[in-house]
Amino acid sequence: MSDAALSRIANLIKLEDDLVKIPTLRQQFTKEKSSIDVKLNTTVQQQIESITSNMYKLNESATSLNEIKHSLNKIGSVYDESTGIPDYESIKKVTALNQFLTQTNNLCRDISGFRDFVNRLKKMTEAEIEIVGRDISYPLDNIFEIHYNLTQIRNFSDFLLVPSFKFSDDLQSIIARLLSPVKPAVRMFDELLKEVIISLTEAVKDGNTQMAFKLIRIIEHENNEDLKVVLKQKLHLSETLNPVTTNYSQFRSSKRNYMKFFYNKLEESLVETFDQCVEHFAEDRLLVYDNLGWLEDELVFVADTLAPIFPARWDLNGFIQDVYYNKLHNFTMDVIKTDPSAEELLRILAYDTHYGKFITSLQAEADTTGKSKKEIKSIVGEELKKVVLDDYLKVIISKMEEWNDNLIRQESEDFVQRDSPPETYTYKQAFDDEAANDQTITLEVESDVFVLPDFKTPLTMLKEQADVAADSGYGSILVGVIQNWSRCYVKRIVNYKLIIEDEFEKYMSVYNNDRFITSTSSRMRFFKKSKPEEPLFDIENMSPDELAAISKPGLIEYLTALGNTYEINTDRLQDKFLVTYKNKVHSSYQGVIQEAFEDTVTPSTELNGQVIRAIIDIITNDLYPALSKVFTKEWYDDKQNPEEPSMVQQVLETIYEYMQDLRGYASYDIYSCTFALLLDAFIASYIRIGYQNILNGKAKKVDPTATKKFKSFSEGVGRDVTLLYGGLESLFTRRDSAYLLNSLRAIEFLGDLATCDDPLNFIPQMWENEILGSFYFCSVEYIRGICLCRKDMDKAQVNILIPVLEDIQRTYHANVTPPPQITGTLNEFYYN
Repeated sequence: MSDAALSRIANLIKLEDDLVKIPTLRQQFTKEKSSIDVKLNTTVQQQIESITSNMYKLNESATSLNEIKHSLNKIGSVYDESTGIPDYESIKKVTALNQFLTQTNNLCRDISGFRDFVNRLKKMTEAEIEIVGRDISYPLDNIFEIHYNLTQIRNFSDFLLVPSFKFSDDLQSIIARLLSPVKPAVRMFDELLKEVIISLTEAVKDGNTQMAFKLIRIIEHENNEDLKVVLKQKLHLSETLNPVTTNYSQFRSSKRNYMKFFYNKLEESLVETFDQCVEHFAEDRLLVYDNLGWLEDELVFVADTLAPIFPARWDLNGFIQDVYYNKLHNFTMDVIKTDPSAEELLRILAYDTHYGKFITSLQAEADTTGKSKKEIKSIVGEELKKVVLDDYLKVIISKMEEWNDNLIRQESEDFVQRDSPPETYTYKQAFDDEAANDQTITLEVESDVFVLPDFKTPLTMLKEQADVAADSGYGSILVGVIQNWSRCYVKRIVNYKLIIEDEFEKYMSVYNNDRFITSTSSRMRFFKKSKPEEPLFDIENMSPDELAAISKPGLIEYLTALGNTYEINTDRLQDKFLVTYKNKVHSSYQGVIQEAFEDTVTPSTELNGQVIRAIIDIITNDLYPALSKVFTKEWYDDKQNPEEPSMVQQVLETIYEYMQDLRGYASYDIYSCTFALLLDAFIASYIRIGYQNILNGKAKKVDPTATKKFKSFSEGVGRDVTLLYGGLESLFTRRDSAYLLNSLRAIEFLGDLATCDDPLNFIPQMWENEILGSFYFCSVEYIRGICLCRKDMDKAQVNILIPVLEDIQRTYHANVTPPPQITGTLNEFYYN
């Protein structure tokens, strides 16, 4: 027993208790032995079968080898028997003589009828050419016979010419005269093949595939014979040929290159077709790129129909694509050498991209059908294309900037001079409102709004340049055009901001009503001026022409037209242009295009904000004469002079007139935003001027304990709120009227704040429960001002109250989220 077996048994039986396992172990070992015996027997049997098979094959090889030896011995015996004949040499000489006489007889016969044979062949070829030239449906009935006979003639000619260099000059001259008709016959046959090659495409289109098949058979035969010639030359077999025993009807001394002939004539035909197209558009060579549909149709036909007829190794599809590519490339280089304009360069690049996509589509079809594929190359060339792209972009950017500068000058002149009213544009708008049941509804309206003259010009320029760039197929060009246009657009916005500042200053230099405001410091802060100024001009005694020379009329109309213009253009840029041009480029460029368009949004929004602010300041300035009476004696007694309108009536008439006109020519967004901010500015001014009149002017402080004279303060503010709401409500939509109502509470709250008892307890409760609910970010200066306007409160009490209000506001903001629409009337309120 082996050591391994003993070791395994020792591991299994270590203790006395393991002796009980011996029967089980015996059975296990028996099973394992049986399994090993089966595997061993199987392996041995496989080895025996393999040895038997190899022995059988060895026996077969020995038998075959013996047969080969027997055959070789038989060949040797036959040779010995044949050469052992006593008259063998005589028979050999007689046989050679017989061959010589037979060859001589054949040559005499063929030479005597050679010229007539060639002439008959030429006539047959001539007739075939004539039929092919006028009938593309002709199936070349005689071409095989013509080709066979011509091959016999050329083989005969080669047979005579090869040894002729050994002959005398006279004999060489005789052979040359004999063979002189051969070259014309060959040229005529070549002319026939040329005509067939030229007619090939049209013939196959007409359904005449026989022409293609017969041409292929002839070229293939000639190509195979050429390969035989090359092979014989490499093996030096042609040097051992015996002219006497050679069959001259099959003799070929050199290649005839009909495969090369086919490609050369096909290329000549394609080149001629392309050159005819170029010649047709000689006066404007760029029109060639617009009229190459025939070429693309031809390539599609070749790829789908003609090329599959030919053997795949001919690569007919790739060859024709290469020929046309070379012509397009050379033609394009010639055009570029003439220094074309930027637009013309882009037309070339556009076709280059189109051609690349077209060839790619053919290649995609080749992927599924197994057709040959060619490398897709630019007709301009990759290096030159990059230079052309850069040059074009530089030129178009330069032109665009020049155009933009001219436009800025024209726009500035139009806005400042305001010689004619703004133009109108029918604008479709959609906005949300509320129905009678408080449900949100969307309204669509179509109204005529003011716009600046030629307001579509910038977007038209963008469309023209971007469309051309997009048609070029080069994303970098489109991105460059859009980025530069965006910079030019922002430059125009910056210019308009400066114009608005200048025109607003001119307006205020004539119509400023700061003199009606009591507090100088308040006037300075409101208009952000360094010092109060009296009107520079005596406007009461100036003629309209004199006033117009300082500040042209129609400023609000032109400001509104400016706001409408940039609102409409921003919508079109985001909703139409952005989507359109993102879809025209690869995803890697889409983010850049989106960023370029978005770069115009913030400046446009800021410009419209400046427009609205200027309109509001102009309207608010006109309200100052009436607002200067707030909380004065005239304000309390609004019926003192029934023939004159009260302060609030003057305010209403001014606001209503401005906003009624504005609603007629402003977009909904401009109108609603202007009105909301006007309410904030007007109400804040109402309260501020009222505080100033009490604290620094001729108005008296409110005495909450008075029983007669000042008891009407709360009634006065209530009266103003009622009149203002009733007079302005019709100018708002149902949804926007909620903003009007809430903003007027800033005036309404003054009644309770100015006349309540125990203000140190009442005002904090009102602040938390009512004021902050209506004005989430209300300034505490609003409370400070009304408290100082009370006769019964001093600064010490106010200074105690304000920190309490600030703590309440911080807690309120921490626990209450801002409402969806915040009323900003009192957000940054100040009064001194």
